[in-house]
Amino acid sequence: MAVAAATSISMPPTKETRRLTKEELVETHKTHLTTQDNSPNAPRPVRQPDFSGAYTASAKSIRELQIIPLNELRAETHHRGKGIIVRAVSPPFVGAGAVSIVEDEFGNADKLAIYNQSDSSILSGVPEGCVLAVKEPYYKNNGAENDFIKALEATEDATTKGPIHAKRAGTNLMLGHYDTAKADALASRTAGPQDWKAYFTAGRAAYGLCDYAEANMLLSKALELNTINPSIQKEHARCQARIHEEEHGEYDFFAMQASLSPHSVHLDRGSFLRNTRIAESALHGRGIFATRDIAAGELVFVEKATLMPNQYDPARASAALYALIVRQLCENPSLAGPILSLYGGEYERTGAEGMIVDGVPVVDVFLVEGIRTKNCFSAPRSTLDDTRPSVPEGRMAKGLWVHASHMNHSCVANTMRSFIGDMLISRATRDIKEGEELFQQYVPVKPLSDARSTQFKEGWNFECACPLCAGERRSQGAMLAKRKEVLVEVEKLCNKKLPGRELIPDAKIRSVDRLMKQLEDAHEKDVYDGLPRLTLIYPSNWLAAAHRGRKNHGKVVKYAMKVLRNFGFKVPEDESLVWDPRDIYNNSGDATLMTVHVVAALRCLAEAYTALGHKEMADRCIEAAGFGYMVVTGFKNELTVLDN
Repeated sequence: MAVAAATSISMPPTKETRRLTKEELVETHKTHLTTQDNSPNAPRPVRQPDFSGAYTASAKSIRELQIIPLNELRAETHHRGKGIIVRAVSPPFVGAGAVSIVEDEFGNADKLAIYNQSDSSILSGVPEGCVLAVKEPYYKNNGAENDFIKALEATEDATTKGPIHAKRAGTNLMLGHYDTAKADALASRTAGPQDWKAYFTAGRAAYGLCDYAEANMLLSKALELNTINPSIQKEHARCQARIHEEEHGEYDFFAMQASLSPHSVHLDRGSFLRNTRIAESALHGRGIFATRDIAAGELVFVEKATLMPNQYDPARASAALYALIVRQLCENPSLAGPILSLYGGEYERTGAEGMIVDGVPVVDVFLVEGIRTKNCFSAPRSTLDDTRPSVPEGRMAKGLWVHASHMNHSCVANTMRSFIGDMLISRATRDIKEGEELFQQYVPVKPLSDARSTQFKEGWNFECACPLCAGERRSQGAMLAKRKEVLVEVEKLCNKKLPGRELIPDAKIRSVDRLMKQLEDAHEKDVYDGLPRLTLIYPSNWLAAAHRGRKNHGKVVKYAMKVLRNFGFKVPEDESLVWDPRDIYNNSGDATLMTVHVVAALRCLAEAYTALGHKEMADRCIEAAGFGYMVVTGFKNELTVLDN
């Protein structure tokens, strides 16, 4: 049986050593088989590529290659223009890869390891007797004698017609091989009344690819041929609901939130992208632009993840996404266009990536890893739940949202993203004009400009040109050094924590207040006029909390207002002046930084104003906090969630 996919084989080191015989290899392999965990829920490790040994994927047909015996392969050599054909002579050992003993027609034997295949694929555990074609092999020493690694691709030739197409379409649909399922279903048509089955299967496959327009067309044809079938009616109605979401951006976010569970994070929803378009950016490559005026707080877009594994363990999340991308590019080649068009770093492309050769897509695993590292997002199961104090930190999945990946970074972004399962929600943090470029924060913004600059250069190879970073580049080096020095003192004195309701000694409060004044003096007025002052956020937050514990409500107002100012919002310097907190999102310019800490500061202000008898101001602060919390979490929620 001939099969095809991206795989790896183990081969000898550069130094010539005695090759083990087939009998010796099989005997050693048997000892490994006795140790593997065969339980269905056993964790499956993932092998990620090593960029130091990167090489391009083969894009030639097996028919163009010279077939050579295993014993002619040499370590650390690309055998361009050549291939091998081997047969598995042992059951597979399944670990990070599926390892089998293979033999060629000349009796030469070795070990074959295949990585990153779907559990539904025959290549996830090549059965004994299976024959594979290996194209343009590259032997790579993995550091152990008589143990080697080799990347390969192989091909499957299958010709089926009529009812066989229909049966295979159903199987592929069940396995999630939507491209093949759709093609097989349409190939099974006979121009007769039973073609509703073909259109129904093809429509469900298109739905699985999130191509709801095509799914609707195919399901409508199925309905024309069979108007009373309840399964077709149900799938057609479901498709219509997705199209409505795509066109109008209307979602029941509460129902989406309620549907989440540890085993259910992939929501059946469509993507709303009509407010945006992808175009060339004056800053970096391509960007996303508004197609109409968008008011502060409005939905910018909602996007269903292209790919996001349900893996929230930080130690496994990145590898899980990498493996999923590789598998899906193999199983659903139509994904290659949108995914492979993304920025992949400095890795050199051949132009063959995504091509179909011998019926199999060319998947360059090194390019895939580059795209993953430059474009993936870390996503909590729910941003709303992530704001709860009781929820453990750090439980993040990694996902790929292709549309959102085109958005450029700004430390003072005009949008903010949140998550409900695999749905990314983007809302405007301030008013946005039609044609304006949209920005997001790639990562939480560091308070010190040099640390941010290093992070962006090392992670994405760009220099941030946002108003904050551009302004801070005009700051003197001596002033930056002073800000660093004082911030370290503040964090050491306060142990990098905010006070609770405990009573903080006056002496400590005075010390933090003194250091904060030094920090304020280290910000040049001509540089920071109208800009956030990020190093001041922690001490002003700390002082607001410390005075709250002592019920010094006037001081709470003073320092909570400083928190807002240090995030870039326009707030009066004199706390006795009348102002409207609800206006800060619209009237603070284009250099504000929105986080849940802004919401917390507004709630702190509301509590202090209530204690001081200023009910109207307190109500305004609560209204502003509620608006901000909607932007942070993606939909309107009760502020009391922040207390649980």
